[in-house]
Amino acid sequence: MQKIFFIVLCLSFHLGAEAQDFKFGKVSIEEVEEKVHPKDEEANAAVLFREQNVYYEYSESTGFTLITDVHERVKIYNKDGFDWATEEIILSKNGNDKEKVSSIKAFTYNVENGKLTSEKLKKNGIFEEEVSNYRDKTKLTMPAVTEGSVIEYQYSIRSPFLTSIDVTPLQYTVPINRLETELIIPEFFGFKKYFNTKSPISVPVQETKKSFTHRTTQSSRRLRGSTMNSSMLEFLQNVYTIAADDIPALKNEEYVDYLHNYAAFIKWELMYTKFPNSTIENYSQDWEGVTKSIYNDVGLKKDVTRKGFFEDDVDTRLAGVTSPHKKAKLIYALVKEKVKWNEYNGFTSENGGRSAYKKGEGNVGDINLLLTSMLNYAGLKASPVLVSTKSNGIPVFPTRNGFNYVITAIEFPNELILLDATDKNAAFGELPARARNWQGRIIREDNSSDWVSLIPSKQSEEIRTLNFKLGDDLVLRGKSINIHRGLFAKSYREKYSALNEESYLENLEKDKGNIKIDGVQQENLSKVEEDVRVTYEFELEQGVDLINDKVYLRPMMFNALKENPFKANERSYPVFFDFPMMKTNTVNIMIPEGYEVESAPQSMAITINDGEGNFRFIVTQNRNFLRIESVFDLKNIVYIPEHYNALKEFYALMVEKETEAIVLRKI
Repeated sequence: MQKIFFIVLCLSFHLGAEAQDFKFGKVSIEEVEEKVHPKDEEANAAVLFREQNVYYEYSESTGFTLITDVHERVKIYNKDGFDWATEEIILSKNGNDKEKVSSIKAFTYNVENGKLTSEKLKKNGIFEEEVSNYRDKTKLTMPAVTEGSVIEYQYSIRSPFLTSIDVTPLQYTVPINRLETELIIPEFFGFKKYFNTKSPISVPVQETKKSFTHRTTQSSRRLRGSTMNSSMLEFLQNVYTIAADDIPALKNEEYVDYLHNYAAFIKWELMYTKFPNSTIENYSQDWEGVTKSIYNDVGLKKDVTRKGFFEDDVDTRLAGVTSPHKKAKLIYALVKEKVKWNEYNGFTSENGGRSAYKKGEGNVGDINLLLTSMLNYAGLKASPVLVSTKSNGIPVFPTRNGFNYVITAIEFPNELILLDATDKNAAFGELPARARNWQGRIIREDNSSDWVSLIPSKQSEEIRTLNFKLGDDLVLRGKSINIHRGLFAKSYREKYSALNEESYLENLEKDKGNIKIDGVQQENLSKVEEDVRVTYEFELEQGVDLINDKVYLRPMMFNALKENPFKANERSYPVFFDFPMMKTNTVNIMIPEGYEVESAPQSMAITINDGEGNFRFIVTQNRNFLRIESVFDLKNIVYIPEHYNALKEFYALMVEKETEAIVLRKI
């Protein structure tokens, strides 16, 4: 991806950083009394100081342990920054191996009657919860937080997972005044660092080496499971040091796929291990090797060929059906009926297909690997597709950890259909937004694999029609007809299907002015393979302006695009729309007797990037009937920053046309 700018943050201590005391507990009254951030007045909070040290601790009895020490000092400027008063610590686990957090120390600082006060975090402010079978969470909720507070905490994480170093964060959604990070890695572990190439900033890393010496108190020592007779352990360590000032906040912008995909960070890939008196063990692989090992070693091959518990149900459902597409649709519906998603991700089966099928609940792996198995049983060519959800980022190098989700692909002679049976609102061939993240890796039974696009290729449609007339009392009365197709229908179901009648009506009338809606009908709300159709009648008062016997009417009314979502002068990240779409707004107006059209918007057509996006605005009149049709046709959903200004101008013209008024005058 091209960048429109590149910021390098220097390895230097400016005078302000030198003047501050970043030792734990040395919070100053000036820090608490600061009203706004000196370099980002919009900031709701700021990290005044962040220190993270990662290193390996050695013990003769247990060998190495991976340690991460964290110290942060955070300034809360206003209520919108209160989220920064809670620190969430994610801890990995696998069977009996677990990461543990310890040495928690935290305080909140305020100024009362001109004096600096502090309140200590107590045990009742520390919460532990299980996120999944592979993750736990420890949450620190700071006490006595108010506007202006400074909070400070530190803790250590002890990890048995020696070959997995967490991502090193270099940027937040608030400014970081001072960042200090150090990683010390024994020469036995060969890691390669990867910067996030999507970030427009770069933080330099200083690389050095230093020696480690440990004198043993016993005649032997343990090192990665092997016992060595020696009185001294010596080896080199690779040291990575980062020290940077004034790291700007990661700013949110409209139509971003996932904001943190553009933050500055470093990912660490284990390339090899080389321990004394042992051969080198390589871990670096290409994508073909990674997917093959996942398929054969992690259990996917077993799950997608598992049988012996669902055959009767499938045979009954498919009785008399010969069409491969119809078989696939029936099996997809069967899995969605039988097994509900427990909200846990994962590309492996958590409970096992048989257990999940019997229990009626499972994680993503349980459900979609079961779906793959059923489809294969029915004679279809189905394979799992490894996916990284939007919140998990995009895999930047070949690694198992790059994936956290799995879907199903069916390969027909002329098309590839992707399925995710965890989403009750997803029709056949539709994926939930969490899984539509660039591309996934399909793994076939013969161990071949390929990248497949997760971006929808089919346009979804939204068709809105307003038929109305202007009464003598200047009230607009008419009927609204709305049709939602494809992912528009899915979005509508997600937003409205759980609302009661009163809440739905309130939502429908919102932002439509002084309107009264009656006779609402929703069709196919629970039929995910059908279009959603919504109709209602309305009366809109104060929908026109009367000036000197002339009526000014904005015909698109509440269906108009009233505001340009792209306001910034420049754009740092690509613009992502959810899916290819076509939006059609049609207005049919009956002009009241005694009036004629003095002026009306002119028809026009504009395009962007050689037809990647089109907008047509067509006005026609037949006696006392006026028809206006607005069509927004978007085929491409990704626009790089270099195309931002063109997209901004494109939207500005759409807003101008859809909010333009018709002028009626008395004859």
